[in-house]
Amino acid sequence: MADTRTGAARSSFRGSARPMTRVSLRNIAAHKLRLVLSVLAVVLGTAFVTGSLVFTATLKSTFDRLLEEGTQDLSAMIEPAPAPGAGEDAGAAAVTGPAAGGHGGSGGPGTRGVPLEVVEEVRALPGVAAAEAGITGTVVFFNADGTPYQSGGAPSEGREWVDAEETVGQSGTLTSGRAPEGDDEVVVPEPVLERAGLAVGDSAQVYTTSEGMLDVTVVGAYTEPSDIGGYVGVGFSPDRARALFTDGEHAQSISVRAAPGVSQEELRDELAAAFPDLQVSTGEEVKEKASAQLSTILDFVNYFFVAFGLIALLVGTFIIYNTFSMLVAQRMRELALLRAIGASRGQLTRSVLAEAALTGLVGSAIGVAAGFALAKGIFVVLEAFDLGIPSGGLALSTSSVVTPLVLGLLVTLVSAWAPARRAGRVAPVQGMRVGTAATEAGGVARTVLGTYAVVVGILVALIGTWQDTTKTGAITVGVGAAALVIGSFLVMPALARPIAGGIGRLIGAPFGTVGRLAATNAGRNTRRTAATAFALTLGLTLVAAFGTLGATTKASVDGVIEQGVQAGVIVQGVASQGPPLPLAGGIAREIEEVDGVGEVAWLAYGAGSLGGEPRMIAAVGGPVENMVSAEVTDGSLQPGPDSLVVSSDTARSNGWVMGTRVPLVGTDGEEYTLRVTGVYEEAEILGPFYTGMDTYERLVPETLRSTAMVMVTAADGASPEQLQESVTDAMAETPIVTVLSKQQFIDMQAGGIDQVLTIIYALLGLALVIAVLGIVNTLALSVIERRTEIGMLRAVGMQRSQVRRTINLESTQIAVFGALVGAVVGVYLGWAFVTVLAANGLEVTTIPWGMIGIVLVCSAFVGVLASLWPAHRAARTGPLEAIAA
Repeated sequence: MADTRTGAARSSFRGSARPMTRVSLRNIAAHKLRLVLSVLAVVLGTAFVTGSLVFTATLKSTFDRLLEEGTQDLSAMIEPAPAPGAGEDAGAAAVTGPAAGGHGGSGGPGTRGVPLEVVEEVRALPGVAAAEAGITGTVVFFNADGTPYQSGGAPSEGREWVDAEETVGQSGTLTSGRAPEGDDEVVVPEPVLERAGLAVGDSAQVYTTSEGMLDVTVVGAYTEPSDIGGYVGVGFSPDRARALFTDGEHAQSISVRAAPGVSQEELRDELAAAFPDLQVSTGEEVKEKASAQLSTILDFVNYFFVAFGLIALLVGTFIIYNTFSMLVAQRMRELALLRAIGASRGQLTRSVLAEAALTGLVGSAIGVAAGFALAKGIFVVLEAFDLGIPSGGLALSTSSVVTPLVLGLLVTLVSAWAPARRAGRVAPVQGMRVGTAATEAGGVARTVLGTYAVVVGILVALIGTWQDTTKTGAITVGVGAAALVIGSFLVMPALARPIAGGIGRLIGAPFGTVGRLAATNAGRNTRRTAATAFALTLGLTLVAAFGTLGATTKASVDGVIEQGVQAGVIVQGVASQGPPLPLAGGIAREIEEVDGVGEVAWLAYGAGSLGGEPRMIAAVGGPVENMVSAEVTDGSLQPGPDSLVVSSDTARSNGWVMGTRVPLVGTDGEEYTLRVTGVYEEAEILGPFYTGMDTYERLVPETLRSTAMVMVTAADGASPEQLQESVTDAMAETPIVTVLSKQQFIDMQAGGIDQVLTIIYALLGLALVIAVLGIVNTLALSVIERRTEIGMLRAVGMQRSQVRRTINLESTQIAVFGALVGAVVGVYLGWAFVTVLAANGLEVTTIPWGMIGIVLVCSAFVGVLASLWPAHRAARTGPLEAIAA
């Protein structure tokens, strides 16, 4: 009878998957807590991926909506035709304003302006209902207390105020007051007035690069149908706007609305025939081009954030692997009994994979929901800080839901595959064993393969540093990095006993027997110790590598400015959310008249097509050779009439030598010929090339000239501190000006690097959080696995506090072990990448030893923190547990 029942059970197992499915579900229900942290690891990774996808999709959807609303009646746009050799896209519209399209655009570098008289000629055509000149320029609006208004990164521009019937695209609606008529009258968006503490009728100040500070009166407030948070659009009368933001002869573009019954294509053809020297696009073409440009930017943001989400998921694989490895070991007798009553190897493997699949699906589903919440939270924070990001409902797309679900499921299944196969290899006779099998892994074959991969990775990365080109070197180092990381993972079990055990003996020495007991635990299951530590290793490798790159970049920038800039004071515009604002064109001449000033040199930028390519044309004025130290290989740093001074790399890539004549086409279509009069080794502050102020003044009309930076030296007898104070006092009436000492200028450049590193460290923090969860998970499962052992220790006299301390020390040594390996690998890879980038100015590698030391100390603290809950659970184990188990 017994044989009959056994045979029936075997037949039931072999004939259907349902019994094993029930076993899997019951096992999950019975051990929910053991899988919680694995689910949480999947949740964190998929939430970050989902949040990134939803955030960028929502931005794209919102901007597309604003673009659609702002160009809903834009039938065609007339722009400057590309200059010879500038390429088809050089004249593409850069649609500006809160809703794009209606308030004009700007031509790209190397393009001609659109003559203002064309506007009236366009309006006279039969297929045209309205035409509007695109006239805008950068401005700074000031609050009632005299401080610059912060737009949060949104456009801050002056514009021509046009009557609604003449506006093409979205037009502002006056909510109070009237339209500007006089030169000192403006209209301002209603939200801006409220935040600035101003009202209609108040006096205000506006800064423009053409005339500096302007005293104006706010005569009206308006709203936009689709307003970008933080957008500042100061409307001037048509005559005043043209005086401030044009050369008096050209607009940036012309937006055209078709007459009823005229299609966009018909209007485009009519305009193209009437103005063959200009570029005409349909409204749809303008929208598509602007949308494509936006997509390019958002794609980069998306890839950047998703990459860190994938790193988090990768770190999570080690938690999931450890969890299922330990669950399989703890269920060894159960699995053997299932084999004894007829379950096949495949059924056991599929059973474990089914548990993993359910874990992955649940974690991914929660992660998707959390990702949407994360994206919403980001928008709430951005809106609260008024950072110029338009608000709107979250965009729900198939990819933002399916992609993280699939990723979470795949990561979980891949992580659980090895433990699942191990479960399938359990023999029925193992059901007779008492206790759990502590699987010791990391044998000779794995260690040899890992050592080989580490050596190959080190050598390949080293070879990458010897390559002639940056691209080839970076790819080679990347391949070496992958081999080194994989090799580290494979070889870490062999390192666990000597290194982790050594760390354990070191930190456990003050705790006597408890410390020695904790130290021996690292060698009991080296694969588990290594997998737990490697999650932290991976995160710390990236932190150390980025830290080395950042420290080297900062040191290089400091060195370049310290050695290359001889000025005592640097003057530039304020930099609130982005690069410094341009200063007025004549500000350098004002500074020359200040007491205590010796020499003054300045840097400005114009647009043109140089050597057949659209470029921003840098120009310097004053004795630049006395302000900047650069190695001159030929000629002189000081530009003469019609001269071009270039870096050696630029000269080499373009085939230019001393005396080479280089064609230059200005924005007005005028053609010039420049001659190479100087070649210098790379100097960061000078850029790839520059010309003199004589060329700049021909390129840029007087009303549109600006200054990017002014370098000032002290007169004889004046100290740098006195010079800074004198220039600051002289510029007090222009609050847009920032007067910096040389060291302050260096610190500001380093501050930008620190901001980028802070963002990267914050994003890597997600991976480190998951790594910490891995330590918590491993220790918690280890406590369950070692319940009998802990009960016996309690029976022979170990106190609860000693049990807690043992777990604390064990966690600490695992964390420090992982962090130490990560720091070593990260520093080496950071050095390799920095060496590859030496040609880009990173000449001396700087290792952030202080930061690395802090990270190692923090890893010990993290180890203690991660052990609190498992240690508490372990301490609650009673002596009778040894018998009950």
